[in-house]
Amino acid sequence: MNSRYYSNLKYFAVVAAMLGTVQFCATGPPAEDEGPSLSEEERARIQHKCDIALSNAWEYFKNRDYNSSVRNYLNLIELGCGEDYAQNVYVYFGRAYLELSNPDSAIWAFQQGLRYLPEDKDLLQNAAYTMGRLGQVDQQIRYYERWVEADSTNGQAYSDLADLLREQKRFDDLIYLLKQWLKVDPTNSRITSDLISATELSGGDPLEVFRSRALDNPDNPQYGMDYAAKLIETGNILEAFRELEAVIQRSPSSTRAYELLASAAVEDDDLDRAVSAYERLYDLNRTNIKVTIDLSRTYLQKMDYDKALTWAETALRVSNNSGEAYYARAEVYYNVADECTGQHENGVARFDDKLVFMMAHEDYLKAVDRGHRRGRSRADFLGKNLIPSKGDWFLQSADIRVFKPQGSCYGWVTRTIRRP
Repeated sequence: MNSRYYSNLKYFAVVAAMLGTVQFCATGPPAEDEGPSLSEEERARIQHKCDIALSNAWEYFKNRDYNSSVRNYLNLIELGCGEDYAQNVYVYFGRAYLELSNPDSAIWAFQQGLRYLPEDKDLLQNAAYTMGRLGQVDQQIRYYERWVEADSTNGQAYSDLADLLREQKRFDDLIYLLKQWLKVDPTNSRITSDLISATELSGGDPLEVFRSRALDNPDNPQYGMDYAAKLIETGNILEAFRELEAVIQRSPSSTRAYELLASAAVEDDDLDRAVSAYERLYDLNRTNIKVTIDLSRTYLQKMDYDKALTWAETALRVSNNSGEAYYARAEVYYNVADECTGQHENGVARFDDKLVFMMAHEDYLKAVDRGHRRGRSRADFLGKNLIPSKGDWFLQSADIRVFKPQGSCYGWVTRTIRRP
């Protein structure tokens, strides 16, 4: 046995006897000395001793006898087995020192292990934690960086380093890290959210996060759509149109791209563009109830009542007569009757207007019956004020049982109303 180590061990034994505990300095024992070439028999004997020391160290560690665990790990290293047994030694060796509240010696143990296993994630993680306890933040960050480099798909490594960089207000480094993390985990919304936050804290424009990601990954339509969504959110509608058109050119069957395009067009009051986007969505999926109703509403905004009605009736067919579809058709009849009434010199509803209001009234009631409650207030209002009254019916020829609204305003209406 090395005489210098033997002298040191006697010193530690005296200290242990005096204090009732064993703690070691940060430098630890001397480095292993390979010494002269050993015979196979001698190597086997040493390996056997190392196996015993390793087993004892682990058992002591599990039983929380950290002083004894440390002594056995030190013995194993003095026997020259530190490198061969590195995978099973240095993490627990260092953690035993930590349990003894001796982070200086713990970091020595982790650093020794990293000499042999420079990319071991457990050693790097423990070294980073220990440097934090020692208040060595720059070194702590460096160990985290090495951990990320060694295990680039480990979300915990990125997360721990991101938390530390955020705490230290190192936002430029944090932004770089989060961008690297996004390359590994591109669908993680938390990373994107953190990147936006870091960009804002650094004085940057968060929209740039989405723009850069879209530009750097032109073959990923999702990034382009995310960027477009943010452009819409921030009122950059024209730029959103350009981005979405580029996405659609690369991915012509992307329903989300058309949905965003339609939404942006409606917000920009570009109803022709909205109609075009909705009709493309309908071509992609002819059972999409929402799209048929959106088309009806958009044509209604364009005051193209004939087409608005066509799409409302398509919605009824596709949805198997849902309450929402009945409400959409009621809205068409209500709006056209209201528009035509307003064209009269006195602005008072005539019998033909009231017939169309009655069509709307019937559809609002059917919508309510099918669970669409928004139709209730409209139905009540029309029932009290705008559908034909008993007096209106009395004034009509008794021979006529079925009525169809007349006049140029209603030339496209084919629906009829039966006399009550």
